[in-house]
Amino acid sequence: MDYGDSVATGTYRFERNGESSTLILNANHTFRQTRRLGNDETQAEGTWSHIGEGGVALSQGFLVVGGDEPGPDGTTFCDMHKMLGLFTSLRLRQYHVLWYGKTSGGNSPVGTYKGDEPNVIATLTLKDDHSFAQTLTRDDVTKYANGTWSQDSQGTVWFSKHFLKTSGQALSGDELASSMDPQGSTLQIEISLSQHVPQPVFHKRLFLW
Repeated sequence: MDYGDSVATGTYRFERNGESSTLILNANHTFRQTRRLGNDETQAEGTWSHIGEGGVALSQGFLVVGGDEPGPDGTTFCDMHKMLGLFTSLRLRQYHVLWYGKTSGGNSPVGTYKGDEPNVIATLTLKDDHSFAQTLTRDDVTKYANGTWSQDSQGTVWFSKHFLKTSGQALSGDELASSMDPQGSTLQIEISLSQHVPQPVFHKRLFLW
């Protein structure tokens, strides 16, 4: 199935609960966006690129819409879908993954980990009493967090809302932080939106409306 530039370029539209956004992907891999919230209208410009087969990355300038979970650097990732080979849409992703490498501890999740995000110094310690301590420094500003962690019957580790994202902010009410069956020296911590948050979809305009 073709996911090349000729398919990706064009004008897309998102609407939900009083929020709307028009996104134009240009052939030179720039984009223009207009987002409207109530009576407030905001415009943005940036760049876009292909990621793998059917993936599209929108640069940091993209104005986040409800249900979008951008990556740590502000990039929004989406997946291109084609219905009946004709109707193209962009489905914005609702998760991103943070990598923490273990610096001390055994085979259990208990131990100290260090994040690998560029320009961010992050340390996470999981303790035996199922509490955690986290330190995160970005742009010479240091944030601290203390929370709890648990492990379910499938081995997935879940963190409380105190967990700090790469931005230095704690999880919002709709966000979750988890690591599926952590083993060995790495925690792959997925920051995701809860399942009740609908996935935002931009539909490509076939005609002017």
